[in-house]
Amino acid sequence: MKSIETQGKTVEQAIEIGLYKLEAKREDVNIEVLEQAGLFNKARVRISLNITSEEEAKVKELIEKIISLMGLDLNVYVEEREKDFLANVTGEDSALFIGKHGDSIEEFQTIVNSIYNKNKPREEAKRISVDSNNYIVKREETLTNLAKRTAGKVVRDHRDFKFEPMNSYERRIIHSALSEHDKVITESYGNEPNRYVIVKLKTSLQKNKNYDETKDYFEDDNAKEATPKSDFVSEQRSDND
Repeated sequence: MKSIETQGKTVEQAIEIGLYKLEAKREDVNIEVLEQAGLFNKARVRISLNITSEEEAKVKELIEKIISLMGLDLNVYVEEREKDFLANVTGEDSALFIGKHGDSIEEFQTIVNSIYNKNKPREEAKRISVDSNNYIVKREETLTNLAKRTAGKVVRDHRDFKFEPMNSYERRIIHSALSEHDKVITESYGNEPNRYVIVKLKTSLQKNKNYDETKDYFEDDNAKEATPKSDFVSEQRSDND
């Protein structure tokens, strides 16, 4: 389902701009209001053509079935892109669907991808990205800006900074935002649900050889995840008790 996002001084103007760009009539599209016009911002809408591929229909049906089992009142729009599907879920229960710090939407996305790609060869598997009212986009922007401000503080003060515990999705954003920073590195420590990110100067990396690297892993291509040796030893003792 082809879709675009447009802006205008009013919702109606944003819709008209979108229809012009898609060369479509109003009856041939789905219109989703993303943001009303305000004193300092324009109205934003997403307009999607009513043309659904077979796979888009399967993804939409799967998501709607799970939402129904959750007892939520939501609408589902699915767009197949080159490398993934984008599923945007909107409606009265959006806040419940997203959950605190995005925990619920992240778990939902994991479940949907697990079901949809089950038993598929790796080359045929296709990721489903789930968003709701642009929450993911806004959250990524917020965390990216926070990460960059924090890096500046670490460089200025020459002191490590420890974030509050985050879920894996939020940690990946912090890692990614600073992956190419020339003066700081990011590492994750602890165990779920209390796993957290530390931002530190690169020069301090050599001073911390006491960490056990056997439990290091990457949450993405550029993000190093590590567990302190003290935690690792503690886990071993508890397992043997």
